[in-house]
Parts: sequence; C-alpha cells; structure tokens
Amino acid sequence: MTEAAETVLEVFIPGPGENPEDPQDMERSIFLGAAQEALDSGVDIEVYSTDSYPSAFEECAPVAEQIEMNGREVLPLMLVNGEVKVSFAYPTAEQIKRFSRAHLVAQPKANAAAAACGPSGSPAASMIPNLSPLVEPAGFAATLAGKAPQPIGGPEIGNRVNLMGGDTGDGIPTSGSVAVKSGGCGCGGCGCGK
Repeated sequence: MTEAAETVLEVFIPGPGENPEDPQDMERSIFLGAAQEALDSGVDIEVYSTDSYPSAFEECAPVAEQIEMNGREVLPLMLVNGEVKVSFAYPTAEQIKRFSRAHLVAQPKANAAAAACGPSGSPAASMIPNLSPLVEPAGFAATLAGKAPQPIGGPEIGNRVNLMGGDTGDGIPTSGSVAVKSGGCGCGGCGCGK
C-alpha cells in the first residue's frame, strides 16, 4: 500500500519555433502529448510556454536563476516540487512518470502476528480491559486546557539540590552534610578551601 504525498511537476518550455535544437517542434509535440497523457492519468503537471505565460519564467526563482546562468538555451526545464530535475531537454514520458511517483511513500506490510493485533501492530483498545478512552492532559497542555497540572513520572522528592554547579544559596550543602567530604565545596578534596 502506498500513500501519496503532493508531487508537483512544472515544465518550462520555449514557444513554438523558438528552440534552435528543434526547429520543426517535433520534440515539443511529443512532449506535449506525453504531458497531456500524464495529466489525464492524474499526474499534477503544469506546462509553461514562453509565448503563453512569459511572466512565469521571471516569477519562478529556480527558472529565472537557470536562465540567468545558462541563457534561454537551458529550456526546456522541469522542476519537481520546486527543484530542477531536467534541463536542456524535454522530459520523456518515462521521466514524467518516474518523477510523479517520486514522493510516494510505501507503507510497511504487517506480518500475520501483528495483523492479529490490529492496524498498528498493538492490541486493539477494545481488547485491553479497563482502558480509559480519555487521557487527561498533563504539563503545559493541562495549563492550556485550564486544568491543574498533574505531576507525571517519578515520585515527588521535595526540594532538589543541584550539585553540578548552579545553586548559590540555601541549596549548597553545608560542612556538616553528607555531600561534603573534605574542603568546603563538596567536591571531595580539590583544596579550594571553601
């Protein structure tokens, strides 16, 4: 099973008779036929010609950059989701098909044991006894929901002390506490004399 992600093909071509490599527009005609077939089969393809939509060649930054660097000879040019994939030639029907499928994501197949557990590979919620259908928000989400924050994870341990350098005041261990071994800083004998 595949899941489609948005793939947009944009092809920028010279107008009729403008391509010195294709004076009879044979390649142009073949490409336009392939583009129409792709469009009819559901491919999201847009074709811009210098004679029908000249402003597109200036408004589309990647195309304008390619024309500035290489001149108009860079046309025809194909973009896939805004990235240049084909230049100096008309894309073939095979390239159109391949690039239109470039962003299809294959979903992993579940093995038989996982399929018995439900679509996610874990037991279905209806099979787990006493499963609460509604989980209360916690932390910042609880604050946004207007609920009193609920502590999650670990027991409450009261006042905490940062022994790794940071507490300056009441949180620092005193000379009679367990954390102080020798010297005044609690590091175990650095000789700093604190």
